[in-house]
Amino acid sequence: MRDDSRKLDYIEQVKVPVGELAIGMFVSALDRPWEETPFLFQGFEIKEESDIDAIAQHCRYVYIDSQRTRVLRPSYGTPGGSGSYFRHPPAPRTTAFAKELEVAVTARAKTSSLIKSFMDDIKFGRSIDVQLARSAVSECVASVTRNPEAMMFLAQIRHKDEYTSEHSFDVCVYAIVLGRQIGMQPNELENLGTCGLLHDMGKVSIPPEVLLKKGQLTDEEFALMKKHTLFGRDILMSSRNLFSGAVDVAYAHHENMDGSGYPRGLQGHQLSQNTRIVAVADRYDAITSERVYQKGRTHMEAITLLNKAASKQHLDNSLTVGFVSALGVFPAGSIVELTSGEIAIVLSQNPQHRLRPQILVVRDSRQLPVTNRYVDLAEVETDADGTPYKIKAMHHAGSFGIHLTDFQQEITKAFG
Repeated sequence: MRDDSRKLDYIEQVKVPVGELAIGMFVSALDRPWEETPFLFQGFEIKEESDIDAIAQHCRYVYIDSQRTRVLRPSYGTPGGSGSYFRHPPAPRTTAFAKELEVAVTARAKTSSLIKSFMDDIKFGRSIDVQLARSAVSECVASVTRNPEAMMFLAQIRHKDEYTSEHSFDVCVYAIVLGRQIGMQPNELENLGTCGLLHDMGKVSIPPEVLLKKGQLTDEEFALMKKHTLFGRDILMSSRNLFSGAVDVAYAHHENMDGSGYPRGLQGHQLSQNTRIVAVADRYDAITSERVYQKGRTHMEAITLLNKAASKQHLDNSLTVGFVSALGVFPAGSIVELTSGEIAIVLSQNPQHRLRPQILVVRDSRQLPVTNRYVDLAEVETDADGTPYKIKAMHHAGSFGIHLTDFQQEITKAFG
């Protein structure tokens, strides 16, 4: 939260943009009359992320009562509630989105190709080239450190027939983004990214008819699918000079904080920090991905499911909060509908106005293709007719025939 919002410590009420709200804050007033909103009480505590989402649908800012506010910013605490993962705020972006996107595209192509070669190596009984894996992850860490939104944009690009390789890349990126959010150092991020990149290598040993089955798995098939954690552990244990934590993550990323996961029923205090981080990243990407048996959910739907999983003690709650904060309300690559009816692609967040990102308008109000137009919503308040110009809804990847790969050159021009 910005310094001016920290006045909550010593004044009774302060104006806070919706994008800077956190669980534990007490909302005492809105930027509009209460009767124009669905809120039943004139004053309430924010208890979960869905409360923030509901506020965002109706307000640009609210007033917080400092005397009744319990938390002023997210706290990335340990599973037991003591101590903190958080060390220092993530460093600011150092490169422009378009410039970093060009670099990130190359890094992603290299990493995706490497993952496929690893899967082939495993099928033929060969070991994973640990140095190549480390080198690829190092490039991803450098890119996320300079500007995380470029890599997050690429993580939105999906192909049904390449789920396993794309999922490995995405989880690597999302894990690094979360690690950066909680202040991990570059060498720690490289270890974490390696864990994310290799966490699902055990799926190579699952028969395709089970791995790619369109319908619901039988009990026997699901039991076999769950063995990918054991297969992954064994595969990575045979790789020389691999960060040992990657073996642990491959084996434990489906364990739950309350001990209800598999394969060993471990509890939160028995799981490494890297395992808990990868578990959050893995769950988010699985929810949002287009698969042979499932339509990908939107970002808003995904964070609702993540928060439910955290409330049930399946995921680390504080890391889930940190992850949602790192991705923001409208992540890069999201397809959104404006109040004007136009359709746009989110390009980059505005840190001080998280509900008003920079976008590329690609469809008109009739949802027909138009000459792409760059708009910074933090600077444009109304459309040509004087109507408030803001995001109305999010849509699934691929909606309106929009494929992100078709717009990379336009995006570069928009930021050039």
